[in-house]
Amino acid sequence: MNRKELGRWGEEMATRYLTHEKGFRIIDRNYRCPIGEIDLIAFSQNTVVFIEVKTRRALSFGFPAESVTQSKQKKYYLLSQYYIKEKGLYGIDCRFDIVEVFAKSDGSCHFNHIINAF
Repeated sequence: MNRKELGRWGEEMATRYLTHEKGFRIIDRNYRCPIGEIDLIAFSQNTVVFIEVKTRRALSFGFPAESVTQSKQKKYYLLSQYYIKEKGLYGIDCRFDIVEVFAKSDGSCHFNHIINAF
């Protein structure tokens, strides 16, 4: 599995985890606009949750969430504002989560869900 395939697989695993184990309702996947892309957008308890999924096979380069730098956080904030405006979701609470997906050699995975990550 190459890096792109691993990322897609991780997003699918995160979607299953969030919907089946956490009760999230996914409302958008791979939302794209002129600013960039948001992996997953969901509703959880009357809150719109913008979710960045980071998948890794090893920790050679650190934990996945460490790659969400301050500049990327600013970009995600702008992306969320674009989405809210486009969809007319004014006045609704929102937050940013990160789901770290750790792929295991047997094809399974482990999750670390960082709620309100930034």
